[in-house]
Amino acid sequence: MIESTARWESPDEFARRRGLHPVNTDHLRIAEFRAKVRAAGEGWVGGGRPGELVELLSKAAAGDPELARLVRVGGQLVEDFLDGFRHREAVRQDTAATPPRDLVADLVDGRPIAPEVLDGLAPRYLITVVRGQDQGAAELREVAGPGALVANRDGVLVLLAPDLGDEHAELTVGQLSRWLAGGWMTTARRARGEIPEGFAEATEVLRLVVAGRRPSGVYNMSDVLVEYAVTQHEEVAASLASVIKPLRSHPVLWETLTALVDADYNRNKAAKSLFIHRSTLDYRLQRVQQITGFDPTSGREAQVLIVAMIADATR
Repeated sequence: MIESTARWESPDEFARRRGLHPVNTDHLRIAEFRAKVRAAGEGWVGGGRPGELVELLSKAAAGDPELARLVRVGGQLVEDFLDGFRHREAVRQDTAATPPRDLVADLVDGRPIAPEVLDGLAPRYLITVVRGQDQGAAELREVAGPGALVANRDGVLVLLAPDLGDEHAELTVGQLSRWLAGGWMTTARRARGEIPEGFAEATEVLRLVVAGRRPSGVYNMSDVLVEYAVTQHEEVAASLASVIKPLRSHPVLWETLTALVDADYNRNKAAKSLFIHRSTLDYRLQRVQQITGFDPTSGREAQVLIVAMIADATR
């Protein structure tokens, strides 16, 4: 007697025995997802950030973790790509809008410049040096207007703006003054061939206003004529520096004198800035007079002390 044994076959086993292949549903998932993507694209407002697009596509992949993961990874790649693209475009535009830095350096240092480059320059320039300003070269160039050359040099911003006459120069300085949010700006005006001398003048004015603890603002040589004359004479500058030098060993008295200068010699204001009583301030100022020989509460002698401080700071 022959016994027969019946065995159930799974659909996949039956298909393999018959030479068939089970149906693959992946292409159905992809097709459905692509349809959702196309629908999302029809409703998307272009120009949004890549992250918005990724969020939209993630909704289309909702319920399918694998597709959602692919969307996130792909979205990161898109963002990286667009970041690189935007950086390249920004560099290209900035390069196109900014003259070569060595052109500004060549003009300031008086180095020879090719005739074809000189032909494109203005005959006269307003030379400006800026220190302590948060905003950068691009903003300064925009304020100065067409034809302006700007560069960073030794920790300051250097601007060469075409000088079209007294009225135009005054207007430009006014615009720059309104732009200046802090720090100091010094100016000089020169013909194109005298830019090195103008730059040296503006730099010297900057040095003097900083050493003199002048408030933030725009200055030129007319604002520091006394200081300039004194510091250019070596013997006078050395003599003045020796007046103030002993005060350096008394930090509290030095701080008191500088506070008085910063307060424009208003003693009440100086005492308030130091958080001390007015009588304490007066006592310290008497000590300053004893050490230096000059009374900081006297207009004439206070002038000597401030010039002495500048001579000491610029040596």
